[in-house]
Amino acid sequence: MKQTMRMKHVLAIVICLACGQGAANAQSFYKNSRPLFSTRPSETKSLTNIKRFGSVGMGIDLIQPAFTMRISHIEEGSPAAATGKLKAGQIIESINGRQLADIDPRMQLGQILAAAESTDGLLQFAIKDQAEDVIVNVPVLGAYSDTWPLDCPKSDKIVRDFADYLAKPESNKGFGGIGMLFLLSTGEDEDLDTVRTWARSAANRPHTYAWYLGYGGIPLCEYYLRTGDKQVLPGIQKWVDNAVKAQYLDGWAGRGGVPSVTYGMGHLNAGGTAVVTFLMLAKECGVDVPDHALLGALVHFYRYSGRGHNPYGDGRPEVGFVDNGKNGNLAFAMAAAAALTPDGEESVYAKARDVCAMTSFYTTSFMLHGHTGGGIGESWRSPAMGLLYEKRPKQYRQFMDNRRWHYDLSRRWNGSFGILGGAGYDTEKWNGAWGAAYALTYTIPRKTLRITGAPPTEFSRQYQLPKQPWGTAADNSFLSLEAVPDATGKQQNVSSETLAEDASMPVLIRLHDSGEVSDNLLRRYIHHQDHNIRFVAANKVLGVNSGYIGWRKPGGEVRTELVMEFLRSHDSRVRRAMFAAIYETLRREQPARVLTREIFELAVRAANDANESWWVKDAALSVIGHAPADWVEPHADLLLSYLDHEDWWLQNATLIALTPIVADERCYRKVLPPIGELVRKNQRSALTLGLMGGIRAEIKAGGPAVHRLAAETLQETYTGYAGVRTALGGQDISSTYDSHLEFIASSLADVPGGLDILYDVARRRYPQEILPYKEFFLNAD
Repeated sequence: MKQTMRMKHVLAIVICLACGQGAANAQSFYKNSRPLFSTRPSETKSLTNIKRFGSVGMGIDLIQPAFTMRISHIEEGSPAAATGKLKAGQIIESINGRQLADIDPRMQLGQILAAAESTDGLLQFAIKDQAEDVIVNVPVLGAYSDTWPLDCPKSDKIVRDFADYLAKPESNKGFGGIGMLFLLSTGEDEDLDTVRTWARSAANRPHTYAWYLGYGGIPLCEYYLRTGDKQVLPGIQKWVDNAVKAQYLDGWAGRGGVPSVTYGMGHLNAGGTAVVTFLMLAKECGVDVPDHALLGALVHFYRYSGRGHNPYGDGRPEVGFVDNGKNGNLAFAMAAAAALTPDGEESVYAKARDVCAMTSFYTTSFMLHGHTGGGIGESWRSPAMGLLYEKRPKQYRQFMDNRRWHYDLSRRWNGSFGILGGAGYDTEKWNGAWGAAYALTYTIPRKTLRITGAPPTEFSRQYQLPKQPWGTAADNSFLSLEAVPDATGKQQNVSSETLAEDASMPVLIRLHDSGEVSDNLLRRYIHHQDHNIRFVAANKVLGVNSGYIGWRKPGGEVRTELVMEFLRSHDSRVRRAMFAAIYETLRREQPARVLTREIFELAVRAANDANESWWVKDAALSVIGHAPADWVEPHADLLLSYLDHEDWWLQNATLIALTPIVADERCYRKVLPPIGELVRKNQRSALTLGLMGGIRAEIKAGGPAVHRLAAETLQETYTGYAGVRTALGGQDISSTYDSHLEFIASSLADVPGGLDILYDVARRRYPQEILPYKEFFLNAD
C-alpha cells in the first residue's frame, strides 16, 4: 500500500511537470520549475517535515507561507540543545542571515550547514519575537574537496567520527554486520579490534534469516580475508550451512521458511541478494559451499543484471525507476563473483557489477521512493555508485555533488548516520544499521574490501565460475556501460550525462511532453545504455506513455516504420525493448492496434534463431501468444521445444505463446500433454500462476475431445505430480508441494467433466477426508 501511494505521488509529479503545470504552480517560490529530485517539498503543502538538520540536532517543519521554518524538535545532547534557548514551535526567520528561497529547501539547508562546517562552525538563528539571535556551534570539518570522498579531509573526518562512534560498546552492539562492514571499509587497522570482537562472537551465533545471513555473513568473510583469523572460519561454515538449508528455488525468503506465493513468490530479494554476496565470499574463504547452492543462486540473480531491476521476489526483472536499492545490492553480489573467479575484471560478472551500479545514476531522481519508505534504497544506491568512481567519473561526480546535501543532513550530531526522509530506515528501529550502510558512500571508493576492489589476500581461494552462466553471447550486450551504436555505427556518449538533463525524471518529462516527440529523440533513447529508458522510448513508439509498473496512457499513434526499424536492429538491447513494449501493450489492449503479421514473423524468427538473446526470445515468445491461432499453429513444434528450456522465464513465455492453440483441433493432441508434463514436474509458482487461467479458458471453449484430453492430462499430472517436500538444502517445502497439487486440482475442476475425476483421484490421495478440495464442488451441478 505504501509503495502504491508513493508511486501515485511520483506519477503526479511527472505528469504535472510534463503538462507544463509544474512551472505555473512553482513560480512563487522555486526559480526552476523542474525539480532535481521528485521528493522536493511542495510549496502548496501545509506542512513538510525535515527531520534532521544534520549535526545541528534539530528538526525543521516547513509551513505556509512557503517556506516558513518552524522548529519541530530538539535532539537531546545536541549542539542545538546545548544553547538552552531553542525549542519546538519557534519560528526561524533566518539562519546566518539567509532565508529559504528559490531552490529545494533541503538543498539550501545543506548548503548553510556545509558553509558553517567549512569555516567557523557557527550557525546564527534569528528567532521570531526574540531579541537576540541564538548561536549554535557545530564541529568544523572543512570543505569537501573536488575529489571527495577521496583525498578529502572533511570526508576522512566524517569516516573517523562514525568509526569512533561504532567503537563505543553501547553503539556497536546494535549496528551488527553492516556497522562492522563499515569499520572494515575504512581500511584502518585501528578499527580491527572492534570488528574482531564482533566477528568472533557472531561466528558462534549463526543466523537463519536471509537478512542476517547476508548482511552479517558479508563482513564475517571480509574480516577473515583481511586477517586470516582461523577462529571465525568454522563459524562461517555454520552460517553457510544455514544459508544452504534456507535456500529455495535458488533464492531466499526474508525471514526463513517458504512464504505464500503472494509474498514475492516465496522470495524476498532485498534480503536474499546479500546472501549471494555472502556465499561468493565464503567460497573465497575456502569453506564448503555446495555447487547447487552457489551456482544456483549465482545464475538466478545474475540474470537480473542489466535487464531492468532486481525484482521484489521470484519473477522477471521489473521496469521503472524505483528500484529500492536492490540493483545496488546486486552490484555487490556480482562484485563478489568477479572477485572469486580467476577471470576477475574480464568476466561477465564484473560487467554485471558495473551495469547494476550504473542504475544508481538513473534512479536517483526518485530518491526516497519505494516499499517501506525508500530508505533501504538510499542505503545501497549510493554505495553502489561508488563502484564507478573510476569508470564513470563524470556521472559519479554529478551523482555525489548533487546529493551532498542529503549526506550532510543525514549525519547526526554524535557522529552517527541516519537516512533523512527514509521512513523506518532513518530510525533506531534496527539500531541505526541502515544509516551505517549509507555511510559506506564515503568508503567504497577506497577499495578496501574484496567487494569494492581490494586485491586478493593470502587467504583468498579462487574458484572458476561459469564463463557464460546464462543466455547466449548476444545477451552480454545487456551488460554494457555504453550506448547502442546506431545503424551507421555512431554512438552517443552517455558518460558525460548530468542529473539535471539525463537522469530518469528529465527523460520522462522529455518523452511525455504534450508536444511532438521526434523520431530522432526516440532513436536516441531506444539506443540508450539504461534498460528502463529504452523501454520507455519503445512504449512511446507505440503511442504509450510509460515508465512505471501500472502506469500506462495508451491511445497515441503507432509509428510503424520505427517499430520495424527497432525490431530489425543489429543490437539485442533494442530488439528486446521493442518486443517487450509490444507485449506489454498486447496484454493490456486489443492486439489489432499493434500486432501485424510482419511483427509476428519477426518474433518467430527470434524464437527460431539459436544465437538470439534469451532475453529477446522471452519477449518475442510472449508476443506470439497474442496472435491468432492460424498464425501460431504452423509453429507449434518450434514452440513446444521451449517447454524443455533450462530457464523458467522462457518456459513461462512459451505457455503464453501456446495459449492460442491449446484447444485448436489441428494440434491440441500434441500441445496439451507436454504442458501437462511441465506442470507435473514444476514446483515454481511463478512459472504457471496467472497463465493457466488463459489456457483453461481456451480449453473450456474447446470441443468434447479437447475436454477429454485435458481431463486425462490433468489427471496424470495430479496423480504423478513430481514435486518434492524437501529442498536440496533440507528445507521443508511441503507447503508449496500442497499448493501446487491444489493448483492442479483447481485446473482439473475447471475442465468440463473434470470434477468427477478429481473426486476419484483426490479421495485416493486423501482417504481420510470426506471431500478433498470441497471448495471446488460448492458451485457444481
